[in-house]
Amino acid sequence: MSINKDDPFSEAIQLKKAKRRLIGAIIIFVFLLVLSIFFIEDRSLLNEKDLKISFIDENNHPIDEIIDEVSSEISSSSYYIQVGIFSDLMKTKQLSENIKKKGVDCSIDKLQIKDKEMYRIKTISYESFSDAEKILEILQSNKVGGIIKNNNNL
Repeated sequence: MSINKDDPFSEAIQLKKAKRRLIGAIIIFVFLLVLSIFFIEDRSLLNEKDLKISFIDENNHPIDEIIDEVSSEISSSSYYIQVGIFSDLMKTKQLSENIKKKGVDCSIDKLQIKDKEMYRIKTISYESFSDAEKILEILQSNKVGGIIKNNNNL
């Protein structure tokens, strides 16, 4: 049996085609690498440029009043801890008394949820989130859970 060089499946022909493809891929890669130099921007130069901020109009507009109002609302936000919402008033009162014995002031609110009377235990308001977190830690150390909520989102 003789090896026919015209056979399209011969190993020599396949190697020759593979070499051509590899050389072509390398040429394309080098070409793209050279072109990328023109498209990539040097980002280190961006930090050297001076940023200029200007305001076109400094007169009082209604938007200034809205901004002042919203910022005062944000700064005056307070927080409370919602211990839970329960259906049994007697058990709710017992839990509330236990919480008060631990030194945490709380109240019970009556709620209507899906045509059912429910009772929410929540603490007094705290000026900062960190104050509310400290009280929540006291509750959790006494095996009472809760979540901190913002008074603005009642």
